[in-house]
Amino acid sequence: METSLIKKSGETWTRFKVKTKEVPIYASILRKYVDITKPSKQSSVYTYFEVKGDLLNK
Repeated sequence: METSLIKKSGETWTRFKVKTKEVPIYASILRKYVDITKPSKQSSVYTYFEVKGDLLNK
């Protein structure tokens, strides 16, 4: 799982990049921050979840 910061409409968002096969492994961790039933983007290899705010520098 990779975590990065992105800018959308002048706001900071935290993006979680998870291999699609590994989503069940990280599900308990991700549920604390995002709704895992609604990924922001999904491909055959990666699933992306986004949450508003800077979770890396808290």
